[in-house]
Formats: sequence, C-alpha cells, structure tokens
Amino acid sequence: MLLAALLVPMWAAAQFAPTARDARSGAMGGCLLMPVDTSVGWAAVDWRQGYMMHGMATRNLAAGTRLGNVGHLAAGYSHFGDADYHEQQAVLAYGMKVVPWLTIGVYGIYSNIGTDDAHYRQQHWLDGGVVLQVADNQYIDWGGYFVTNSRRWDESRPFGLRAGITYRPVADLLTVVELSIDDCTRLRCGMEYAYRERYFARVGLSTNPLTMTFGLGCRFDRYHIDLGTEVHPVLGLSPQISLGLCL
Repeated sequence: MLLAALLVPMWAAAQFAPTARDARSGAMGGCLLMPVDTSVGWAAVDWRQGYMMHGMATRNLAAGTRLGNVGHLAAGYSHFGDADYHEQQAVLAYGMKVVPWLTIGVYGIYSNIGTDDAHYRQQHWLDGGVVLQVADNQYIDWGGYFVTNSRRWDESRPFGLRAGITYRPVADLLTVVELSIDDCTRLRCGMEYAYRERYFARVGLSTNPLTMTFGLGCRFDRYHIDLGTEVHPVLGLSPQISLGLCL
C-alpha cells in the first residue's frame, strides 16, 4: 500500500501537503485539493483500518502552524502495518499566498519499508513536489500538484500529476472533481454538505477500480471529528476516523 495516499496533514493544510488523506478526504473519493483553513495552527491524529485486514492499520500524526505573514508550515508522520511489516513516512511542507488569488507550496517526503520477511529487503526513498492553488472567486478554486517519484521498483512512471476544481453551487454545498496520473490514471469526485457550518455529510467515488466513499463530520469550537469509509468492490470496507484541534 502506498503511504503517499494515506498521510494525514488534515484539513488545515491539505493544499500544502498533497499526501494528505484524512477522513474528510477519504469520504469524498480521496480528493485532496479542497478549500481549507490555514489561518491558525492545528494538530491532528488519524486512524484507518486497511480494508478489514487484521492488524494492518494506518496511524498518523500531523501538525501545522502559521508563520506570521510568510506562509504556513506543516509536518506529519505515518505508519502502516502490523508486528511483522511496516511502512513509515515523514513529510514536511511549506506554502504561502504570493498574491490574493495564488497560493504556492512545496513539500518533501521520506519513506521507508521494513519487514521481518527474509524474501524482502528494506526500501528507502525520497519524493518531492510543488503545489499550486488558484482562487477565481469565493465559489470556484483551481488546484494541482506535481510530484517526482524516486522509487522505481513498483511504479511505472517517474512523475505524478493531480489537478482538480472545486465549486460551490450554493454556500453550504461543496463539489470537487480531480484527475490524477501516477502509477495509473484515476478520476475522483466528491460532495460535502454543511449544516450550520458545524455538521457535515459527505459522499464520493473513485475510478480504477470503482470505489464508493461516505462520511460524516462534526466541529465544535476548536475541535473536530470526521468519520469515513471506503467501499472497495473486492476488499470491502475500510473505515477511518480523524480527530483534530485548532490551536
């Protein structure tokens, strides 16, 4: 399993760390380039059960802070596996708004695979990328990121690209569509309905293979909790929970 799809710098810095996939993103088809709030500091923890595989869960810790008027810094750590097998990933990302309508971010990722199985050897690799986000107005945002992949033993392309657009037809409804090209080409889309800006209902889908997603969220003052699940046509359910704090 590729940890680049599972790390969790949460809702407060997703555009600066496109590896983010918290329960909000997971419930919306895995879309990453969504409107977020980077005006405050934050901390988050996330847990995702891997398709009901016994013991094979993903655990994430992440935090971010506003650096005055010069941008936003985010960092995270993720672990996937059980007692015999593990994948670990650390990410550091920075982004800044260069003009009112354009945000630019850069990030770096260190990843490691380790196992006690003698048939496999440990793997280490570094990835990096650039993120762009354009806000046309309060209803439409364009975004995208470009990533280099240094791991070659199981990936067919040395580069990855994701581009998407978000649109609010009404104030309480967010829609997002993304196209990603990496080890395969995949279309993702999702919707989020907000009730009184505190309660959220989410739905989405992803192609290749066709996967449905669902979720709920709730925010109280500085705290938020998000629940989501992915329904794979072969592997079944993959539930997820994310807890966050705005500082």
